[in-house]
Amino acid sequence: MKRWHYIVVLIAVVSVLFVWKREPVMLGFAASKVSKTSLEDRIKLIEGAIELRLPEGGAAPYPVVLQFHGCAGVDVPFHHQWADVANSAGYAAMIVDSTGPRGFSRQAALDIVCQGKALLGQERAGDVLAAIHIAEADPRLDAKRIILAGWSHGGWTVMDYLTMDFKRRWPAGLKHEAEQPPAINGVILFYPYCGSGALSRFRQWRGQPDVLTLIAGSDTIVDAAQCISYFERKKRAGDPVDMMIYPDAEHVFDDPFLDADYIDWYNEQYANDAMARYSAFLERLKASPAP
Repeated sequence: MKRWHYIVVLIAVVSVLFVWKREPVMLGFAASKVSKTSLEDRIKLIEGAIELRLPEGGAAPYPVVLQFHGCAGVDVPFHHQWADVANSAGYAAMIVDSTGPRGFSRQAALDIVCQGKALLGQERAGDVLAAIHIAEADPRLDAKRIILAGWSHGGWTVMDYLTMDFKRRWPAGLKHEAEQPPAINGVILFYPYCGSGALSRFRQWRGQPDVLTLIAGSDTIVDAAQCISYFERKKRAGDPVDMMIYPDAEHVFDDPFLDADYIDWYNEQYANDAMARYSAFLERLKASPAP
């Protein structure tokens, strides 16, 4: 009887291990199917579609926020409003387009990228690395003060990037090179995706950058509870995480430019609060020693 008990326990343990390992294996398989290019090729792919907005005052080199859009692509007025907040805090803002250079229209991005059929976070993380290199090469920008800001799919992308150690793991679609990117000064995440397929679920971040994460508590697009649980664990581990949960906020609560069908998702009060927190976070990091 005891023998059967041990067999049952063993089967249960093996089943749990299989489920636990299945997600990394599936993501590894998906990564292997992405055509690999050099980092230089990735830089060439995105640099022509980058918009750089500089602050009116102050002197170069400016600290810089790299902005990564949601799955549907760059909504110009929306990203300009956040670039304005960065500029007012004395930062340059670099708006990185990941869908346009790959030939996705907004509708195609909604149908393909937003459905998880292409450009997963682990692949788009290569755009983060490429954008960092572009920022490093610009004498107007301070490469020691780089902030990564991501909205939704862009948040997933930034989080996946932070799991890359660059000795063993590179973003899907990039060939391994002798590369050690600079430390990131800070991370800002708006209603990020933290569900199945997000590398942060089973990989540690490289380094401990300061984090501001703004969660939509009533999000119907991503599972807010998964992100809340994840960032609460990071806080308990002593990581510098500032998490604000807007209890009845919907996804894209900070977007006043939504189509008529979704404009009720915009919450002016929460958006203004998010802008104030965004600005204060940038100001605090600017006054702190560079990493």
